[in-house]
Amino acid sequence: MGSPTMTFALLLLGLLVWMSIPLIPAFMELLRPRDAAPLDAVGNDAGNLTYFAESFTARATREGLLGTMVPPRLSDGTAVRTHSVGQPLPVQRRAFDEFIVLMDSEPLPEGTELASECLARLTVRGSASVTYRALLGQRDVYLGAKSVVQRWVHAKGRLEVADNSQLWGRATADRQIVLGTNVAFERLESDVIRVTDMETAEAPVLPTGAYERFVPKKARELGPAYWRVEDGVSIPAGSVLIGSLIATGSIIVNDGARITGSIKAHGEVIVRNGAVVVGSVAARDRVTIERGARVSGPVISETAVVVEAAVIGSSGKRTTITAPIVRLLPGATVYGAVMAAADGLTVS
Repeated sequence: MGSPTMTFALLLLGLLVWMSIPLIPAFMELLRPRDAAPLDAVGNDAGNLTYFAESFTARATREGLLGTMVPPRLSDGTAVRTHSVGQPLPVQRRAFDEFIVLMDSEPLPEGTELASECLARLTVRGSASVTYRALLGQRDVYLGAKSVVQRWVHAKGRLEVADNSQLWGRATADRQIVLGTNVAFERLESDVIRVTDMETAEAPVLPTGAYERFVPKKARELGPAYWRVEDGVSIPAGSVLIGSLIATGSIIVNDGARITGSIKAHGEVIVRNGAVVVGSVAARDRVTIERGARVSGPVISETAVVVEAAVIGSSGKRTTITAPIVRLLPGATVYGAVMAAADGLTVS
């Protein structure tokens, strides 16, 4: 038998080996980096943002709220109150605690506060400074200036939100979301999301042969058309990078340049005017997509994302913007979802 010291040393060595097993992937990544792979799947695990709206629709159907006669109470005892041009809700300072059903498009009194859920059977034409706890519109929903949604809003058509409003929680629409300026948000999802009706000039996507070929200098080729640079990279204006790229510094895609893969930077990423990235964009620092640029895949940042009058995704391929801070300027167009973990805002 070995000495107690030898036995203890073997036990300690075995413990250290066992504890290091979870770190093996990190060591392998350090020795042979592979984190430049395209990130097209990022954002797909964001969850179903319309879950509450779908559950609410099923509940409204069960309770008979979409029928000819609206019941006075729900099955759980909650009082139901209707609002229409013939019988509008009165003006009052305190919040309405009842479940509200909007029977037609008659606007609520300005400054109304609804402390319970609200179902709109027709198009909603909201007044200014109305506070909704949760709102489901069976058709289009137009929220007036300084509106507040505390939990979620869903339109089965178009959702339009006027300036200086606040959308906490989830804001979704089957067809389109159009936001004014100074609109705070957390999570948005629709076929297309626009900031104002300002026209967005999309950069043309030309064949790669129309560009001058660019290969990053001092780059380590990790695979076919797959590079890693231990520094920052600037893609020259009017050139094309065929493949994916990771940089330990920042990446700048200059005016009119094109990248056929995904890019990832440990610094910031700037996609300048008219540039095209046919893939994902990821960065630890800020990502800025300038006016006239286009990114087809997810845009992810650990810090912030700023989108000017640019296009993210396409009508045939929905994608996601994900960052703690998101700023969308007039003309910003996103096909899919925008997730701002801490602070989302449209700015002029």
